[in-house]
Amino acid sequence: MNIQIKILGGGGEVGRTAILLKSLKSGKAILLDYGINFDEQDKPIFPHHVKPRELNAIILTHAHLDHCGALPSLYVSHKVPLYTTPLTIELSDLLIRDLIKLSGYYLPYEHVEVNKMLNSTIPITYGEEIEVDKDVKITLYNAGHVPGSSMIYIEFEGYRILFTGDFNLSDTCLLKGADLSNIPRNLDLVIMEGTYVNANHPDRNELEKQFISTVIDVLEKGGTVLIPSFTVGRAQEVLLLLTKYELSYPIIIDGLARVANEVIMRYPHYLRDFELYRKALEYAIEVPSEYFRRNIGKEPCIIISPAGMLKGGPAVQYLKKLAKNRKNAIILPSYQAPTTPGFQLLTKGKIQIEGIEIKIDAQIHWFDLSAHSGKKELTTFIKYFKETTKIIIVHTNLLNALKFVNYLHKTYGLENIYVPSVSNEEIIV
Repeated sequence: MNIQIKILGGGGEVGRTAILLKSLKSGKAILLDYGINFDEQDKPIFPHHVKPRELNAIILTHAHLDHCGALPSLYVSHKVPLYTTPLTIELSDLLIRDLIKLSGYYLPYEHVEVNKMLNSTIPITYGEEIEVDKDVKITLYNAGHVPGSSMIYIEFEGYRILFTGDFNLSDTCLLKGADLSNIPRNLDLVIMEGTYVNANHPDRNELEKQFISTVIDVLEKGGTVLIPSFTVGRAQEVLLLLTKYELSYPIIIDGLARVANEVIMRYPHYLRDFELYRKALEYAIEVPSEYFRRNIGKEPCIIISPAGMLKGGPAVQYLKKLAKNRKNAIILPSYQAPTTPGFQLLTKGKIQIEGIEIKIDAQIHWFDLSAHSGKKELTTFIKYFKETTKIIIVHTNLLNALKFVNYLHKTYGLENIYVPSVSNEEIIV
């Protein structure tokens, strides 16, 4: 019992993931992700504090803000080596600078700290073993979540540990699913996400057909389709899905997704089908200005734009324009957090924009185009490891996770799984 795991964020909650590994023997410490959440007023909530000077390394799984959004706060007065894929650091830079523009007043860092973070980054590729300190080695493997996302395999003073970050075992249009073939089965510890421990995703092929059918139905009846999407991952997945089925209507890309598309384009080896991706970007129409934006939607078209939960971005402008026409449709292709405008839209058919409540007459649809593993895949993942492997589930709703653990115990007799109830909990292994 020589390794202390401190759940700085993500314990019994989805988001603001931050895991600290510390050797009780040598004092060496590694931080895995350092993300944020947002409260009901859209103010960032940070993980529990860690002293940067006590860290030997930081390893980042992927670019979503709930995993990377707090990182620059660690570079105010100290430089810690940051290990991640080249694509992840570029996309993180993009999203964090956008966060500063939108929420800078509430952040304990500015662009100078982001620059320090970038200058401290050591880019590594999948399958490359790196010695980050004496008796500490890491290897990154494809997590199948968003382009450049990684699962982190760590050899830490004789302990073998896997941290999944967010991961998806299933293939999508954009990415190949996470590959476990190079990861040992008899690990000492697995720290895994459990976002969908209580839900199975629908069959992907059938879901894609239903999605395309809905889009075509709206367009053929003279309507416009708005698809609010996350900047990294979902916007590209939706674009590839539409391109795959060769829809003949204009596809509009707006907001920060345009920039993310170009960044990802420079890293073809992370993609499942680069030729499809290249074709999609050639076909899509980018919005270069506000003037151009004002004229979109007068003829049937498809609009893909952040923000994915309608918390801002050009998607909100389009929503106001399209809301009152029953021929139009708003299609939400991702999870909507309970405190977001997207959730309000789904549950009440109306939305608050700049303090004004707008009733939506346009059609409202939701499709589960998730980039996370569902209950079935999470079960397969856990069963891959030996029963002697200790498993900790984070990034999850506590009640749902406890139900999942009970299901695994009753069905498979597994007793090696633990769910932290709150963040800032300490576990010794």
